[in-house]
Amino acid sequence: MEEVIASTYRIIKKLGSGGGGNVYLADHLRLNKKVVLKADKRRITTKTALLRREADVLKNLNHPNIPKVYDFFVEDDTVYTVMDYIEGESLDRPLKRGEHFSQPQVIQWAKELLDALEYLHSPTHGDPPQGFVHSDIKPANLMRTPDNHIVLIDFNIALSLGEDAVIGCSAGYASPEHYGLDFSSDSDTVNGESETEAESQSGQDGETEADDPTVERTITESDTEATEVEGKKRNEKSSFTSPKKIIVPDVRSDIYSTGATLYHLLSGSKPAKNAKAVVSLSEKEYSPQVVKIIKKAMNPNPDLRYQTAQDMRSDFLHLRDRDPRVRRLKAVKRLDIGVVLLILAAGASMTFVGLKRMQTTENWLKLAEYSKSALESGDVDEAVRDALAGLPEEKGILTPEWLPESKRALANALGVYDLSDKFRSSGVIKLPSAPYKIKMSPDGKKLAAVYQSEAAVYDAESLKSLMTCPMMDSALADALFSDDSHLLAAGKDGVSLYNIESREQMWRAGMASTLTISEDGQVAAAMDRDRNIVSFYDMKDGQLLRERSMGDKKMPSAFNDSFADPDNAIFCLNMDGTMLAISFSDGGLYVMDTEHPEDDLIVYESSDYTEFAGGFHGDKFAFSAGKSGHSIFGLINVDEGAYIGDMESNLQMKAKADESGIWVSEGNLLSEFDPDTLDDKEVAFTDTWNISHFSVSDKHVLAVTDEPGFSIFDQGENALVHEKSDEEYSFAELGTEYAALANRSQPDIRVMKEETHEDTCVVRYDAKYSHDEARVTGDGEKAMLFSYDGFRIYGSDGTLTAEGSFPEAEKIYDQQFRRDGEKSWLDVIWYDGTVRAYSSEDGTLISEERGEAPSKDLEEEFSTEKYRFVSELHSAPKVYDKQSGKFVKELEKDDFLAYVTEVGEYILTEYVRADGERYGLLLDQNLEILADLPDLCDIHIPDETIYFDYKNGELRQCHLYSIQELIDLGKNYR
Repeated sequence: MEEVIASTYRIIKKLGSGGGGNVYLADHLRLNKKVVLKADKRRITTKTALLRREADVLKNLNHPNIPKVYDFFVEDDTVYTVMDYIEGESLDRPLKRGEHFSQPQVIQWAKELLDALEYLHSPTHGDPPQGFVHSDIKPANLMRTPDNHIVLIDFNIALSLGEDAVIGCSAGYASPEHYGLDFSSDSDTVNGESETEAESQSGQDGETEADDPTVERTITESDTEATEVEGKKRNEKSSFTSPKKIIVPDVRSDIYSTGATLYHLLSGSKPAKNAKAVVSLSEKEYSPQVVKIIKKAMNPNPDLRYQTAQDMRSDFLHLRDRDPRVRRLKAVKRLDIGVVLLILAAGASMTFVGLKRMQTTENWLKLAEYSKSALESGDVDEAVRDALAGLPEEKGILTPEWLPESKRALANALGVYDLSDKFRSSGVIKLPSAPYKIKMSPDGKKLAAVYQSEAAVYDAESLKSLMTCPMMDSALADALFSDDSHLLAAGKDGVSLYNIESREQMWRAGMASTLTISEDGQVAAAMDRDRNIVSFYDMKDGQLLRERSMGDKKMPSAFNDSFADPDNAIFCLNMDGTMLAISFSDGGLYVMDTEHPEDDLIVYESSDYTEFAGGFHGDKFAFSAGKSGHSIFGLINVDEGAYIGDMESNLQMKAKADESGIWVSEGNLLSEFDPDTLDDKEVAFTDTWNISHFSVSDKHVLAVTDEPGFSIFDQGENALVHEKSDEEYSFAELGTEYAALANRSQPDIRVMKEETHEDTCVVRYDAKYSHDEARVTGDGEKAMLFSYDGFRIYGSDGTLTAEGSFPEAEKIYDQQFRRDGEKSWLDVIWYDGTVRAYSSEDGTLISEERGEAPSKDLEEEFSTEKYRFVSELHSAPKVYDKQSGKFVKELEKDDFLAYVTEVGEYILTEYVRADGERYGLLLDQNLEILADLPDLCDIHIPDETIYFDYKNGELRQCHLYSIQELIDLGKNYR
């Protein structure tokens, strides 16, 4: 059986293991891409919040020689770090096979590694800015890519400079500091012992228990403070005992490990574990300058090593300048050698520049992919950041031209060419751990999330936390909004009401896990998992109003209620809190009179139903009950105590009711139910997949399916969003402007915001009118909508000014909209060669001609100044150079190319999918894609205005954005 971690990462195979844990190759199920999953099994004492903060900083690292870190999470006491999968093999593999590397090759890798370390160590990451040490540099952590570059892998969490954490200690590569040995210039002691004693205890070659994989290592948040020792050594050696302290590896420790790694790559032999026992490389066998660099890097005294990666890399870059043999040669043949060195320097410079430009290009391509992945997962902020990182405004000799992939990523992340009214991802709320449940406030502007031992309220716009409160340690614990300003929570010390703005606890009552509030906000009911008693509280002051014993009846709960809430029960109050509906683990369903037990309604004393849902609507109680292969929807008049009726189905049914209405899903259909007429009205339909849960606002419906995926519909059943995913969302909440989705296995809440673009509308029309294409007249005052059946012409205000039909529509070959200045018309071509022109102003027939019958293969040609485009019905469009006639490339192969328009420096291509949907692609003159244009319908060349038809009754417009405009928008985003 395949193993899936966090319901997201499917393990493909183990890549390696060590004393700290295992490394796996895995499939990211949501993004459908390979990633590396590092499982660190050492005991965790560091606060999760600190680890997540470190991971969030690592996720923003962008360097061609450093893999992208995607995620960090803790599951079953194991720390998982998810990062980019680097194709190739680690350098320890060829070393084990006995392969040798040339000195020039090792030097090149040294420059790349040190460039990555210079970036990693720089105190520019995070807020406040900080640097990072890698702490475990060795050949096994250097991946050689297929193009012979290296990438530094195997990052750990909690590596920020200054943290008292030692992670990674590989014998032979680890610095003395990794073992707690202090050989610094101002100390003759090692953690309070003499240097000789320390060496004796560490063994002949410096081995300590840190090298033993059987010794348990701990990731810690140290509370040890270094004690300052007054006084310094004079001329003579002092003998004193300093306080015990942790020697924290810093950037110089990475320098040591880099030197040790280069030592092994050059010589084929691993250096000794004891830094003072390392035998220097031979200057006869290797370049004296290279030997000196490695020797300096591996000095036991960190004060005498290179102090920065930049310094060490600089020596590698200036090897020839500092080689004494070259200096002697200059003295003998100054003029000739000067010329030769000038040429060599120029060549080396060109090589260096070329290499850096290649590395930068590779990095930008990665950033474009990261941006695309972030956008697909709903993190728009990260998508914009990654795209912008690939479009730096500072340019120099080392900076190549911006890539079309980067421009496309930024345009798509900003969504400038999507003017449809829909819910778009506005960001992701990062939780400390996976949520147990989420709720939205009545005004739809706040979100409450319950996770392990805590609840938090977030602002849906800014995504910032407004307050947190401690919760009882159970996934059953509820947190509910009593109104837009107050939160009722199953707190750690009892049911509590909080003022969100002041974060003040208003009152506290007895312990309970399951909560509900009457719709008028006056009464709360609470039931604890350990007591079969329902308590009723006054919401104003928390006063206990009454209690009701359930006898031996219990509400259903998960086997381990610290992991998940089964969410399969009813526990709800009516409008004024006088009735409580509650379902039980034995299949019972009661509608209780909270003040008069003798008036309780027993729907089922017990039953074999296992899943319940429902609520009150006025004097009606609507519910659904389900079991394997059978569901029932029922309706009860609670005032009269009468069972109105029910309907049964072999499909999954789920009911939801409140004062705004009654809804019931049946399979893939969601309907609104009228309790008076017993009629139902379809409000959402999701093709063939069952609706697992849904949320309804006054304007929209959010339906989550077991496909998995979700859709958001307007009141006209039009899908504003339809998105597939690799895993089913566990929670879905919908407000007036915002939607929120979350999964039990991921510590994220995806927030979506409704965007409207009514201000971009240029022409309105009847949304019920079916048409294939829409074109705007030259003056921009009218639009012509047409298909093979006929056409309509609308004014900007939605007035229908003309309409008509075409004779023998079944014999029409093609339609082409033409413009000449402000004049425009529609050419309709029949298979017999007849061409009729219809005015876009008033629909009149302008002309009729009979020409040569068109070919039935539906082949079309388009031209720009540079290219000729050939579009065929059943093959990919082909592009040829106009001047030479040579084939250039194929375009989108799955869709039909309908139009090609040259607009200044751009080329606009319009496509039709098999389902009739139209879209466009914005290309540069090299035919590279710069932006996606969904629902593109028209373009005006003079003012570079493009138009979109979303079939919603409006044609909308925007201009073509320059790349500088996009960058400015990106910098000001949010």
